[in-house]
This record gives sequence, structure tokens and C-alpha cells, in this order.
Amino acid sequence: MNDELQALRAALDALDGELAALFARRMALAQQVGLCKKRAGLPVLDAAREAQVLATRAALVTEPAWQADARAFFAELMRLSRLEQQRVLARTGEDARVAYQGLPGAYGHAAALACCGDGTATLPCTRFEDVFRAVADGQAAWGVLPLENSSAGSIADVYDLLGRYGCYIVGEVRVPVAHCLLGVPGAALADIREVRSHEQGFLQCREFLARHPDWRQSPCLNTAVAAQAVAQAGDPAVVAIAGRLAAAHYGLDVLAADIQTFAGNSTRFIRVAAHPDPDAHGDKATITFTLRHERGSLHRALAAFVALGMNLTRIESRPMPGQSWEYRFYVDAEGPMDERKLDVLMAALQEDCLDCRLLGRYPAAGGARHA
Repeated sequence: MNDELQALRAALDALDGELAALFARRMALAQQVGLCKKRAGLPVLDAAREAQVLATRAALVTEPAWQADARAFFAELMRLSRLEQQRVLARTGEDARVAYQGLPGAYGHAAALACCGDGTATLPCTRFEDVFRAVADGQAAWGVLPLENSSAGSIADVYDLLGRYGCYIVGEVRVPVAHCLLGVPGAALADIREVRSHEQGFLQCREFLARHPDWRQSPCLNTAVAAQAVAQAGDPAVVAIAGRLAAAHYGLDVLAADIQTFAGNSTRFIRVAAHPDPDAHGDKATITFTLRHERGSLHRALAAFVALGMNLTRIESRPMPGQSWEYRFYVDAEGPMDERKLDVLMAALQEDCLDCRLLGRYPAAGGARHA
């Protein structure tokens, strides 16, 4: 080997050793920052300070061609520091928050409490993506999101966001959906001209709504958003489709109960975190992958699950933005899920996949369905 190259590599090795030590010191400081923020009641993310710090750090690099890369380097370093602070908050219990989409009273709110306990602090978010961002930025320890409904099917937006964000599934819960028609006190069915709800709410109550074709359907971001809007409007002609929790929270009357089309209707919610659960256990796993363009690649990928004694309970495919006729697959599997078996599975999938990632290993809600 060229002596000069060998000397340069030795210098890089020595420098990497120094960087590793500095990284450990920075993470230790991040832990202390997290404890200080806990005592002061401050959020993990301070967006204004982070933007200022990134600008000053990039300016420390005098070579113009490297400044953008330096900014990206420090942005990633600060993201890891936020995650470390969030781990500190999660370990200290009461300060760990769970984010959900919607307002208090939404089914997402009920799912958050079911996943994390009634005493857990919650963080309402406007959009599904805001939930992922809250987890990724360290504003919340967990996010709770609906993935599928037993009568209306998949929530495509959440699947797409799972592919975009680097979050992990650490749990799930099934929440019974008992939709009610809610109106302001004194409202009657004969008064109704407009009904508000989430699009899934309309889908899940389509037979009831078909009996009232003259009602205008106005979609909202969430069932609780619809209930809040009806309460604020105070108009007996405007009603909402939401749950009893929303009725109680916003002071609305139940004009018709259990109007969902199918009895036993429920929504499966997942709990996501910014990093895998170090104590992960359970009988269910979710894997995402994209396939090579080769004959039989999907068959071989799915056969790997079966060969390892896993029961495939769900397969979802989602188109990849900007790539015509390209799909990302999401597979739920149940069965014995020890770490060794998952390692074998991921190694087998590598043979036919362009990329694959274990999104999480966790207990199946209601128990696994494998023999």
C-alpha cells in the first residue's frame, strides 16, 4: 500500500477516535439539557434557537463549498441530541407526551389514552404529518395514528407518512368506533341541513347518510374538529358525526346513536416513536420494503415470512411519489418474533428488495392470531 495513503488513513482513524469521544461528550450534555428542560417545564424543540445555531455553526466553516454539508452535519447532530433529550423525558415519566391528530374528544385522543394511560400528557396536532414531526423533533415521546378501519379500510396518508419518516412502531391498540349524530341542545332531525365529519366518518356511516340525501356533507380534519365547529356555530341545522367523548367535551346532544354501518366497527391505531424500543418484545412485526424489478421477487419476499412460520395478516402497497408504477409494500406478520428469526427474515428480504426496514416489533392488540 502507498505509504502516503496509509499515513492519511491513520490520520483519519485517529481523528474519528477524537470525534467519537466528542460525540459521547455531546450526548452526555444533551442528557443534562433534557433534565434542565424537564425542571423548567420547557419543550425539547426550540426552533428559533436551532435555526440560529445552525447558521452560526455553518459559518464556522470558512470553505464555501463545505458550508451546506456542514449545516447538514450539524442539523443531524442536533436531531440526535433532541432524541437523547426525549429519551430522558420518557424515562422520567410524567413529562413524556403522546401526540395525536385532532382535538380533545377525538377517537385519536381516546386511542392515545388507551395506548399510554389516562395520566399521560397529550399533544393535539392538526394533521397526521404534524404527529410524525412532533415525534421526530422530540416534542412528543410517542405519536398515536390510525392505520386502518374494520369497515372503511386503510388510512393511506398514514401509510405514506410511515414511508417518509424514520419512526418506529412500538405498539398498537384497537379502538371501538361508535359514531353518533351530534347537534346543539334542542336540535332535531327535521332541522338538519348540513353534517360535518372526517371523511372516514362519512364512509363508516354511509348507509345512515344514504337515508338523508338532502344533507350536505362537509368534511373536516377530524371528528372532534367537526363537533367543535358545530358547538361554536350554535346552529340546529348543522350537526356532526363523532363519538360520545366529543359530545361530552363540547356539550352536544346525541340525536342518533350507533349510526355506523357495521356493528363491531373499530379502528386500529399504532403508537410510533423516534427510535426502536430497546426492550421490544411481542408477537407481531411490521416490515416495509420496495422490490427489485425481477420476475417472482414479490413471491419470494412473501415466501420468506411463511418459511419462518409467520402468519401474514396484512399486505398494503402504496405508490411511490415521482416514480410511476413503483410501489412500497407494508407487511404485518404475527408469530414467534424472536430477534434471531427477525434477523434471518431481514437478511432473506435483502435478496429481492431494493430496501427494507423493520418498522417495529410489538404485542398484537387483542393477542396474535397465529396457531
